[in-house]
Amino acid sequence: MGNRRITRSDKKVDVKPTISESLKTTLYRFAEICDEPVKDVAERLCNTGAVSEIIIDEIRKWFRRDYRWNNTITMGYPERPKLRITVHINKGKVTIKFKQRDFDQLSVLAFALDITPTTAAAVLIRVTLGNKKFMQWYLSEFLRQLDEMKICQIYRLLKL
Repeated sequence: MGNRRITRSDKKVDVKPTISESLKTTLYRFAEICDEPVKDVAERLCNTGAVSEIIIDEIRKWFRRDYRWNNTITMGYPERPKLRITVHINKGKVTIKFKQRDFDQLSVLAFALDITPTTAAAVLIRVTLGNKKFMQWYLSEFLRQLDEMKICQIYRLLKL
């Protein structure tokens, strides 16, 4: 009876979104240029994207329920069509480990979009990497140490 294991207070939650092979290639190449592990890059894209005004602005059209972050509430409308992600034959998974707090925020976003947290992570990766304004902010915030050549590679890769 007294043999139950104690869960770590900082235990991370595994999320394995399925994304298109081309998006996966882009994500891996992006991480490589940034000289960071893919899991860290994917986690940061999701965490920052979930609370970025730029990204929320882009995906709010799919909110079926209200979404709250910081002091902002974005209204959702149940009659909106459900967000459908179609991943074709060529697809792959990315493993991301979220801190509980970050997973909770991802879950709140997923609830507003009426999709699973795993699908929400896939949406965030796709939308963050494809949003020029967000990526410019991201580069200035997290990748200031990169040299001019690597910044150019990122701009080429993401077609910014």
